[in-house]
Amino acid sequence: MQVYFSDKDTTVKSGYRPHYKVKADYLTTTIYWFIDSGITEPNRRALAFVKFTTSEAYPKCLKVGSNLEVREGSRVVGHAKIQEIYNDRPRKSS
Repeated sequence: MQVYFSDKDTTVKSGYRPHYKVKADYLTTTIYWFIDSGITEPNRRALAFVKFTTSEAYPKCLKVGSNLEVREGSRVVGHAKIQEIYNDRPRKSS
């Protein structure tokens, strides 16, 4: 994922667990690992490996190039763009 935190005041570290709205009626928890330095600052783009939990609940709904809101509960704190998908379960068919 390429991530950008536009509404965070602090450094974000690997292990961060925000929510993504993957379907209109479904938020899922994710776990971040930042690729370059293990951290990122607000208002900077960073690459992260993002593990999505409970992917069985939203099969075939994600695709490369999709933009997702990064949330802390109902609050949107940033955005992410899918670069690659390694798990076939949530991958949307082309």
